[in-house]
Amino acid sequence: AAQGQLINTPTEQEQAAPSHAGDLLLQAARDRARHGLPGQSAATLVVDQHWQVPPQPAAHEVCYRYDPDRNRHQAVIHGTVDRLVSLDDPCRLSPVEVAKPWGREIWFTGIEARGESRVAVNGGEIGLGTYLALAPRHLTGGHTPVLLKILDPLPTPVLGELYLEVHETKQEVYVVTAVDEAAWPEGVGRIRYGANQKKRSEFADDAAFRAAFLEALEAYESLRRQIDAGNRGLAAQEAEARAACLTFTDELPLRIGDVIRVPTWVPHSLQQGVQVVEFQSPSYERYILSSSQRVLTQDRWDSAHAVAHMQLDPPDEPAAVAVTEHCQAIVSFAEFGVWQARLTDGASIALPVSAPYALAFCVSGRAQLTGPHEGLALGAGEAALIPAAAVGCAVTGHDDSILLLAAPGL
Repeated sequence: AAQGQLINTPTEQEQAAPSHAGDLLLQAARDRARHGLPGQSAATLVVDQHWQVPPQPAAHEVCYRYDPDRNRHQAVIHGTVDRLVSLDDPCRLSPVEVAKPWGREIWFTGIEARGESRVAVNGGEIGLGTYLALAPRHLTGGHTPVLLKILDPLPTPVLGELYLEVHETKQEVYVVTAVDEAAWPEGVGRIRYGANQKKRSEFADDAAFRAAFLEALEAYESLRRQIDAGNRGLAAQEAEARAACLTFTDELPLRIGDVIRVPTWVPHSLQQGVQVVEFQSPSYERYILSSSQRVLTQDRWDSAHAVAHMQLDPPDEPAAVAVTEHCQAIVSFAEFGVWQARLTDGASIALPVSAPYALAFCVSGRAQLTGPHEGLALGAGEAALIPAAAVGCAVTGHDDSILLLAAPGL
């Protein structure tokens, strides 16, 4: 995530950790108000956009405001048009679309060189990195938000398949929101998921299974590299090599509303025409076993490392746990959990106030997020970041809404 530092500020602020510079200005505004002075503090906040290539720090003149009567925290970013930012209330997330060889990803909380999501404020928008740098401790407890995105593969077979990959530390959960009828006329899509247990039983031991899988993957990659270099006459050989690799992994059916948990080291590949909302650890690490298209972000697959470490036993599938009559906990990872709420008109829930922040995504219907000072209405397909000050406020559904809520500790 982006970090902030201050220019021309008091010594104690200069010595503080750069990522919490904005919080110090906010504290200064509170201290002034408690001493009967105007609750304002201003300086130049530099947002360290280290993820850009080359790095391009952004400087903003920011004035922090604190209203002691309402316990209200705000920041004004001065520029051609001033932007008033509430630091207490839910904010709408404006997504950025990232093209992929297999389709597209729609990022609601992405901050990196390929794209930065934005936050709607005061009739305009600011980058999510800038928003978080304003007061990271106050907004999210210093946490980098969970990555929330939509995976939208093309409906074309093979071309619309995501990379077959594993993760070492990153954990993911998918909620299926659409199945393309052109790709799946019966409304049941697919995901490649886990090792094929029947194929595994055909080998003397797991070492032999891994060795055979790696051999098939290396043969497939060799063909893919020739095709990517311009040799278009290998279609039949590629199809055969690809089919050989697929026999080592299993497949699961997917319908709208299904939930897929992806723990570490489990091979997985969402198939064509299946759209999902994804929550994942805020990390971009992965190891690619194979890809049916040219990989644009790296030169070689990671087959040897991925096969050596991939989980062979079927992953546990914990059942959803009821939180309230309207809400289930669909996943509980160490880094974050996700609730799925089905709220008929007027039904409400609240997240635990211990959560440092939360993300909300409206799958269908409408939702109203309450804040300490201002609320926010979400429609289907819209998302919001709920800062710490608003976490315990009510979330109310309308039109038989389905909401996904994610936060650390759920």
